Amino acid sequence: MTACAKKAGDGGSAAEVSNENGATALSELAPQGWASVSADLVDAKGASVGIVLIRAGAAGVMMRLDAAGLTPGWHGVHFHAVGDCSDGAAGFKKAGAHFNAMKREHGLLHEGGSESGDLPNIFAAADGRARAELFRAGLALTGDGGLMDADGFAVVIHAGADDHQSQPIGGAGERVACAAVRE
Repeated sequence: MTACAKKAGDGGSAAEVSNENGATALSELAPQGWASVSADLVDAKGASVGIVLIRAGAAGVMMRLDAAGLTPGWHGVHFHAVGDCSDGAAGFKKAGAHFNAMKREHGLLHEGGSESGDLPNIFAAADGRARAELFRAGLALTGDGGLMDADGFAVVIHAGADDHQSQPIGGAGERVACAAVRE
């Protein structure tokens, strides 16, 4: 199952995400019209485990996410280059590498970094739920060098924390959840 982006206000299925895994309704995460795009977050089996909402701004891109079913603790989150989460059992490899329009090194703390797709870690509570609002300065959603190109992009959550320095993914480990954002 591939989750596809929903444009704000389109009334698509991402509008209500409350499920048995504890994810919340979109209306609780952001007011209607807040997001430019949204996408369902799926686990390796293709089950919905949450949602991501992304809003373009003049100085960067804001993302809100609600994820359930994670291992408690810190998890790396990145924008990946391709909006394809159809191979969860194989580790979401079709999502490609981190989005890296400026061809820099990985890591928010790396002296040669950071890649455009690098984001801060999120924390999953004891019940496996993580809710976060993340901002990536200098990144555009659309246009030249923007996330939304012909093959879209993905938001990927990793099994462990990103150390923000190690190459190529900060030691964050396996890809455990993915949201495919496509037009």
